[in-house]
Formats: sequence, C-alpha cells, structure tokens
Amino acid sequence: MTDIRLICLDMDGTLLDDDHATVPARNIRALRAASEQGAAVAIASGRGWSLLREVADQVEVVRYAVLSNGAAVLDVATGEWLYRNCLEETTWRRLVRVLLEEQLPFEVYCEGENVIQRNRFPSVLACALSPQFQGVLRRHTLLPEDLEAALDGRAVEKFHIYRIPEERRAAVTERVLACGPMTTASAFPGNLELTAPGVNKGAAVQGLCARRGWSADQVMAFGDAGNDLELLSWAGWSFAMANATDQAKAAARYVTGSNTEAGVAMAVERYFLDT
Repeated sequence: MTDIRLICLDMDGTLLDDDHATVPARNIRALRAASEQGAAVAIASGRGWSLLREVADQVEVVRYAVLSNGAAVLDVATGEWLYRNCLEETTWRRLVRVLLEEQLPFEVYCEGENVIQRNRFPSVLACALSPQFQGVLRRHTLLPEDLEAALDGRAVEKFHIYRIPEERRAAVTERVLACGPMTTASAFPGNLELTAPGVNKGAAVQGLCARRGWSADQVMAFGDAGNDLELLSWAGWSFAMANATDQAKAAARYVTGSNTEAGVAMAVERYFLDT
C-alpha cells in the first residue's frame, strides 16, 4: 500500500456525475474505505462551502474543504477556517459594479456562503449546469437586494461569472482586470473565476499539508480542468480524468476513467486500497 495521507477531489467533471450534484456510489464506497484505512479526504473545489454541503453529506468522510479555487480552507470536522486569501475591498467593490453594469450572470463566495444579487438570480439559474444544480443554488444561495451592501465588511473569497458571450469576452475581461490585482481561472467553457493574487488549489493544499506534516508524495489528487493544474502538477499521485482537458492531462502523472465511470474510485481502489 502507498503512504497516501490525503486524497483531494475536484467536484465538477471529477468526483460528481454529469448532473453536477450526485457522487457515484462506487466513488463513495472507495472514499469511505480509504478513510477507514487512514487517508484524510478533502474536497478541492472552485465552489464555496454552502454549495458543497450536500456533496460532503453524501460522502460522509470529508475532513477538509479547499474552497473557492484555494481562497479558503475549512476543517469540516471542527468548523475552523485554516486559511483565507481574499480579494481586496477596493477590488471586489469595483468588480460588483462592473459585472452588474455588464449584466452578466455571476455569484460571489463569501465566508463560506454563496451570494447573488436578487435581480441577477434568474440569469444565473439559466446558466446552471444541470436541473439538479439549479436545485442546489435555490437551496443554498443568499439573495440580497443590494449585493455590494451585503458584502460590506466581509471576507470575499471569489467571483464566479457563469458565462461571458464570446464576442464580449475580450472587452469584459479587460474591464475586469482593471478592477485590481487578481488571479483568473476557468473551469468550463465560457466561465471566468476571479480570486486574490496567488490563489490556486495547489497553493492551498500545500499550505494544508505543511500544517499537517505531509509531503507531496503523500497526496493523491484528482481534477479535470484549468483550475486544477497547479494541484495536479504538485501532488505526487495526481490523476486527470479521461474527460479532462489536454492541459490537465499534461499536468497530471496519471489518467483515470471519466467522472461518469467513477474514475476516482478506479484510481483509489488500484493505488490506495490495492483491490
């Protein structure tokens, strides 16, 4: 058996089925077995915590949540926030104004919550990745009338723009980047994710491992897209899904089955559980 202490899992296109809400039963069984044999299980997602609670409840053994592309890390067992790297206030205020002016479908992850200005919620729902994920958004989103006022004085982790029309993408991106220092990433075609400079899943997981005394060779990581690249490049046991982008496959050390084939379980069973 390998000396793997931490299993890090991207969500959409990786751990979850194509409904973006359900964890395949084989993945659940493999992760519970790995937990019983001493591995800590971590979500490493672009989402905020409120949009991941139902996933964590399905798996039952999630110990850590690396959130908002690595802007925050939560110890799920204790409720302690282990790490945060948030957007500057001047930057996020400008972003709110620009994105509302551009009338784009976007959400903000803030202190574990998902926040959308009420009049923009229909446009976000229209972009939701599946009917099941629409349900997750309806159940776990705060809908203030005034987004900027609702974020006042709080730790803003990430902005997620669901879709920018291709013909507007260059101009919108230019306006966004002028709002202040930030890191950009993309998890699926058309979207744009905005965090503080230096934020990525790999840096956050490295920070978590440093606190726990784990090395890269003791980390198994799974991903499929652009916001997984740093994590896949760093982890000693990194797996791109069969459905992953070419970039993700190049960054990872191995390729496993697709998300719809329970590719996470395939790798955990073979390389950790030895079954």
